[in-house]
Order: sequence, then C-alpha cells, then structure tokens
Amino acid sequence: MRITLVAERTIPCKGYGGTERQVDWLATELSRLGHKVVLIAARGSSHPLYEVRQASSAAECRAAIPADTDIVHFNGWYIEISRPALYTMHGFDPEFTQNRPNWNFVSASHASNHGRETFVHNGFPVDAYRLSARKTGRLLFLAGIARAGKNLNRAVDLARAFDFQLDIAGGSRWQLLQRTKVRRQGVFFKSLGRRFRYHGVVDGDEKLRLLGEARAFLNPIAWEEPFGMAPVEAMLCGTPVLTTRRGALPEIVDGATGRLFDTDAEFAKALADIAGLSPEQCRASAAARFPIAKTANGYLDLYTRILDGEKLP
Repeated sequence: MRITLVAERTIPCKGYGGTERQVDWLATELSRLGHKVVLIAARGSSHPLYEVRQASSAAECRAAIPADTDIVHFNGWYIEISRPALYTMHGFDPEFTQNRPNWNFVSASHASNHGRETFVHNGFPVDAYRLSARKTGRLLFLAGIARAGKNLNRAVDLARAFDFQLDIAGGSRWQLLQRTKVRRQGVFFKSLGRRFRYHGVVDGDEKLRLLGEARAFLNPIAWEEPFGMAPVEAMLCGTPVLTTRRGALPEIVDGATGRLFDTDAEFAKALADIAGLSPEQCRASAAARFPIAKTANGYLDLYTRILDGEKLP
C-alpha cells in the first residue's frame, strides 16, 4: 500500500513530542511491513527508512502529497482533500471534529468524548524500553509541569502528605511561575526542599533511567487524557502507575501495571498495593497490549475500510 503520513512538527523529535513519536514509530513499522511510506513533516525532518517531504504550512502540505498515494493519514494540519484520507485526533477538540468524516482517536474514552466510536491505541517499540537493575524509593512525575491538567500540584501535595520523595521531570522549575493557574496554586514554593528533585525535560537514557528506577509513576491527571504515553513508557520499564480515573487511564492501567485512585484514602491503599506488583509482569502486560505492530495493524485495517468506501462511525 502507498501511504502518506502527515505530522506538523519535526521528526524525529527531541524531548516532548508524543504525536511526533507515534507518527515516526508508525511510519517505521509500516515500512518494515513492506508498505511504501511518505512522511510530510516540518522543515528539518528526516528518516533513513522512508521518504520525507518537508512542509511549513497547510498549503505546502497539500502540494507535497504524492500523486500516486493510496491514502493520506493526517496527524496534523487536517486539511480536507478529495482523495481517501484518515484523520487521527491526538488532542481534545470535540467541536473541531464534529460533522467531519473518517476521524479516528487514540482510545475508546477519547473517541467517546468526541461522540465517535473509532479508535486505535497508541503503540510503542517495546524493545526500546528496558527493566532497571535497581529501584529507588522515589516516585516519578513526568509530564508538562506547567500544564494544570497534568496536576503537579496534586503530586506535590501527595508527596508531602504521604512522606515520599518525588522526582519531577517535564520542564524547568521557573516555568511554574509563568502559567497563571499553576502560579496561583503555589507549586513553585510548595516544592522547595530536598524531598523534590527537578530534572527538566528528559529524553534518551536519562528518561529511561528515571522511568526504570522509580518506585512508581505518579500521574494524578485532572483532565480527560486522550491516552497517556508516559504512563505506558513507565510500565514498559517495569514501573507501576498510580493515576486518577480520568480520560483513557482506566483502559490503559490494568491490575498488573498499577492502581487507580481519586481520594487520598484510595491513594494510600494504591501506594501500598504496588509493593506486590512484579516489574516483569508489569512490563509484559504493557508489551502485550501496546506494541507498535498492533497499532500498525489497526491503522492498516482502517485504511482498507476507507479504501473500500466505508465512512468511519
């Protein structure tokens, strides 16, 4: 099949970039399966396995679409075209997707929150993640720290209330003084002291080290998370997840990979429960449910349905 994948930002990405990582991994897997892949992405993008065409606007994206492509899979720009196309929403925008055909989402919850049914879970190159030889007693928070919905404020309050040490990654500490809501919460000052260690934006070996050595991955989100990539990355490193019941997390976290909580009392029980979870079983569960090969096959099914004339519900 001749497949064109579209992403607005640069691939490969560095640091944060969940959508870009998914598109990169998907393109690599589709190429491995023998499909002809063309990627349209921001200037500076490159890849050794497939053709990359650079674009910096929707108009340039439209012009870059190969004439012989069978289907175009948009993960950004989302322009309307006359040829077969699939549109995957990675964020949260029910109004934008309303009354538009062939939209796909990254979890059942994500689809439902947009009034749709079609979804394909995100996938991961499982072999790129590893179990750690050691575990510390520290918990890890890894997300955009200045985004109120990621709820670093709650993570800091839990660390103080339940007397555990917390590693914080996902931005520079000074960012907490810039975003209005986070600044009002006082997280900058509440997280002073030796209990808290800030690591900035992490990637590569440092990210894998933090994920693998953590006692647990703390994810007290306060918004309708479409999927939750970092929690799955933690699971693949054998680290259980402690998370609230928002968005897709109840379908991502199972009994082998973590616990769900809302109240402080539920958190206390969840924190105690994870001591009985096996790092090996945690990784195995995530590896079985979220490999990139499974995601690629899910998208190939959607491509075929669209090419056969079906309109996705």
